[in-house]
Amino acid sequence: MSAYFPIPPNIFIEDHSCKIYGSLTFLNIPSNRLKNSIFDKKYNSIIYLGLYYLDEGNWILIKTIECNPYEFIEVQRKNLKVHDNQMLLLVPQITNNFPAQTKELPKPYRLRLDKSPIAQRGSLNFNFEKSVTSYQGEYPYKMASLKKGSFFSFDGLKQISKDKNLINFVIFMNIDIHSDSQEKITIKVFNPINKELKKNIIARRNSFTIHRIENENVEEINNKILFYTSNHSSFVPIFLSVDLQSHQLSAEHTHPLSDLFIGNKSKAVKIIKKIWI
Repeated sequence: MSAYFPIPPNIFIEDHSCKIYGSLTFLNIPSNRLKNSIFDKKYNSIIYLGLYYLDEGNWILIKTIECNPYEFIEVQRKNLKVHDNQMLLLVPQITNNFPAQTKELPKPYRLRLDKSPIAQRGSLNFNFEKSVTSYQGEYPYKMASLKKGSFFSFDGLKQISKDKNLINFVIFMNIDIHSDSQEKITIKVFNPINKELKKNIIARRNSFTIHRIENENVEEINNKILFYTSNHSSFVPIFLSVDLQSHQLSAEHTHPLSDLFIGNKSKAVKIIKKIWI
C-alpha cells in the first residue's frame, strides 16, 4: 500500500532544559521486494518528495526534493521553520507536480514492484546529544483516509525505573488527508487489572501529541502496563525512552491489534474492542 513519511517531532524537556530532535531518512529503493525481483527487475525510478506541513486549515508545500535511485534523503525538523509538534511529512510521487497549497494531501505514490506483503519504510529518527535511535515506519494512506477509526495500545515498551534520569514519552501520531480535520480526541488510560480509568489524555488529529509517562505505577508490581484506547480516532503510538545521564535512547511502536493474531483475526479483534473500546 502507499504511505506518507512523517518527520518525528522535537521534544523539549523543560525541567532539564534540553531537547530531543526528530528527523526522517528516506531511501529511494523499494524495500518491499520479493527475492526474485531484486535480481530480475532493475530499479531506476526517480522519486520526487513533496515536503508538506499543516498550517491552520491548509497543507502547505515547503519544497520538493528530487531523489535518485538508491539515494538517501534526510529531513531534519530543526532546520525548518515549523513548530516542534506540527505535522510535517513527505509525500512521494513520480512527477514533480505538487500543489503549493491544498485542503487534501496528494495520494502518495506506491513504490511496490511486486506482491511482497512488506510495507515500504522510512527511518524515523530521534537525536539527543550525540546519540540517535530510529525505527522503520510509515503512515499508510488507507489509514490517513479513514473518516472514523478506533485505537487500542499498551505501554509495555516503556522502560520502568526509579531513576529520575530515565524519562518515557508516548507520542500519539495521527495523519488525516483532510487539512480541516484537527479536532481534539480523548484517549482513555486504563489499569488492565481492574479496568480503572487512570486518566484521560487529550490528543489532536493531524498532529503529534506528546505525553510524558510519569513513573506513577512503578510501585504497583502487578500493574506495570497501562492500556490506551479511543473510539473516535486511530493513532500510531511511538514509545520513546531517554536516559539523560548516559544519553541512550530507545524508540519503538506497538502494532495494530490485527497484527497480534493468526487465523480468524477479525473475531479476536472484535472481542478485544468490545471489552476495551
